[in-house]
Amino acid sequence: MNINFDIPDNKINNFSTSAKRELTKQSCRITKEIVDEASRIEASRRLSDASSEVTQSNVKEAATHPRMVFSRKKVWPIKIIQIVAFVSSLIAGGLFDTKEFSNTTIVVWFVIVLFIAIGTNVYLIFNQE
Repeated sequence: MNINFDIPDNKINNFSTSAKRELTKQSCRITKEIVDEASRIEASRRLSDASSEVTQSNVKEAATHPRMVFSRKKVWPIKIIQIVAFVSSLIAGGLFDTKEFSNTTIVVWFVIVLFIAIGTNVYLIFNQE
């Protein structure tokens, strides 16, 4: 299906040729994503013996669906915090040996690593996008 839409020239007056090509490419990509999402929405609501028909409301919902909201790419600090949370959780689990808790050094390291694991995981949970 060929989809065409007009954008007034005064809106893209300062666009370079490569910017216009990129706008066309991104518009096509977003349109395909909306079509795919509308089909998924329709399929999830359709009875197994009913025929398939994507409606206007399916398309509207697909365009406003949270999956269509553009999320920022994860920045390096968040990735580093995720790695720290994972590694500290592994280390805390490895240090959890009640037989070794008579050794004060092991207990101190366990508590430190456990607090790091809890802190980083809580931070990541509350700062999800």
